[in-house]
Amino acid sequence: MKILNPATEAVIREVPEDTRASVADKVGRARAAQPAWAATPVTERVRILGKWKELVAANEDRLAKTLTLEMGKPISQAKNELRALDGRVAFFLEHAEQVLAPEVVQKEPVDEEIRWEPLGLVANVSAWNYPYFVGSNVFVPALLTGNAVLYKPSEYATLTGLAIGELLHEAGVPADA
Repeated sequence: MKILNPATEAVIREVPEDTRASVADKVGRARAAQPAWAATPVTERVRILGKWKELVAANEDRLAKTLTLEMGKPISQAKNELRALDGRVAFFLEHAEQVLAPEVVQKEPVDEEIRWEPLGLVANVSAWNYPYFVGSNVFVPALLTGNAVLYKPSEYATLTGLAIGELLHEAGVPADA
């Protein structure tokens, strides 16, 4: 698939397209990886997604440039999207442990509690116009709660989607999760 600069129509990069078989393989690998990711303590998942947030901030110029090149968003707006992401992700990180903590409903005559369990595999098809801001509304809480995620960026933000994945893995999210 050719990634084009919408302003010049120049090819920025070519990436392989997924096929039914490659998507099925990714689904299988994500499902297989999810139990280990879910078994990772929530404190560790919070730390990893916090590291991802830091990596995004540290790479702001490069990420904003990619976003501008492939979708035509002015560089100032691309940087604003990345900066706004910080507060959004911070909210999820701040509340994850409390939200996921088991809630004791009653102790007598029988112990009852509410526990939150991951769904398993979450598919995230993201918008082209705010791929970081909109996509993070799904993949950040999904990962924090122990789910594996298949993230499909818009074809107009493919390189941004790849960058999101690369930084998630660099932060510590397992490759297949």
